[in-house]
Formats: sequence, structure tokens, C-alpha cells
Amino acid sequence: MKFVIFHGSFGNPEGNWFQELKEKLEALGQQVLVPQFPVENWEEVTKIGPKGHLTKQNLKNWFRTYEKEVLPFIRNEKKICFIGHSLGPLFILHIVDKYNLLLDSAFFVVPFISRLNNYKGFWQFDKVNATFYKTDFDFAKLRKLIPISYVLYSTNDPYVPSSYPKEFSSRLNSSTILVNKAGHLNSEVNLNEFPLIFELCKTRLNYPKVARFV
Repeated sequence: MKFVIFHGSFGNPEGNWFQELKEKLEALGQQVLVPQFPVENWEEVTKIGPKGHLTKQNLKNWFRTYEKEVLPFIRNEKKICFIGHSLGPLFILHIVDKYNLLLDSAFFVVPFISRLNNYKGFWQFDKVNATFYKTDFDFAKLRKLIPISYVLYSTNDPYVPSSYPKEFSSRLNSSTILVNKAGHLNSEVNLNEFPLIFELCKTRLNYPKVARFV
């Protein structure tokens, strides 16, 4: 099994629980990639304002990074699991749709597909996510290409209202897991380890193989 972990807006591979999950999966003999996608700087985006011009984070640039770094990693692999946080899940849908990529499974952490509408005044997210938003995917196709998926979300996310992950889950027929009062399920709430995601990943492995490492 090969795992790919996708960060979100303003994110990086070293953030949140990504590296800890990578290390735990590798300890089970799995191959894991956490690529860096082009992102903007929060302070610079705030400075240029809602109408300013962005140069780094957009769907086209993320596809380029995917083709350069992720595609060679998963080529010829029959069992692939994608894990996305925040914007990551939406980008995963774009990937699966564009490349007709069949996944073994996917885990979507606080996902959304439509504009956040400057939720709680954070217009910066809609600014950098503008080219990613898409609500008219062929979801029947996506459900076939992502046969097993989970959506995880929190009761008090400061950036993504719970209605957005619920909508995402409904469109994909994903199983949902509500995590109580865990914010954006990131390092802002000291979530630098995420045992729940690790346990879900383990369910996609052959048990005898996992048992040799635990």
C-alpha cells in the first residue's frame, strides 16, 4: 500500500500530524509521501487584500506538483490511499476526477467543496482556494473510484462549519466521524498526533502484515 498525505491552504508537510502519521505507517512497512504544494504566505495575502494577485497557490500549479512528485510515486501501484486535510480533500477529488484514478480508500479531514463565504471573517481562505472550488463533480463516478472513504470533522472548527464536511460526506457516501471540540483538527489544538487516522489507515492493510510490526 502507498499512502499520500495532502496538506491544505498555507500548509506544509511538516505541519500538524502529517509527519507523525508518516513515521507510524512507515514503521508498518508502508510507503508514504507528503508532498509540498505551492502555497501563499498568510501575512502577504492579508497585506495585498481580497483583490490582490496571487502567484503560487492555484489548481493549475497543484496539478503540476502532483504530476511531478505524486504521479511517479504511485505509478504501477495497485493499492493507493489518499489522506487530505482541509483543502487537501477537495484537491483529491480533482485528481481522481481528472486522472480517473482508482483508489483503495481515502480519508478526508474537515473537507469542503464550496466557498466558505469568509466564515468568521477569514476571507484569506476563499481567496487562495478560489480556483479549487467545484460543486458539480460527477459524484457517481467519484464514488466508484473512491469505494471506501471516511470524513472526519469537529464540532467547533473555526474555519469550516460542520455543514461542509456533512455535504462532502453525503456526496461521496463516506462514513463520518465526529470528533468533539477538536477545532480544525490541526496543531492549533495541539493535535500533533492523530491516532484515529492511524487506526483507520491500519484497517486498509492486510492484518498478518500489520501484526508482524505491532
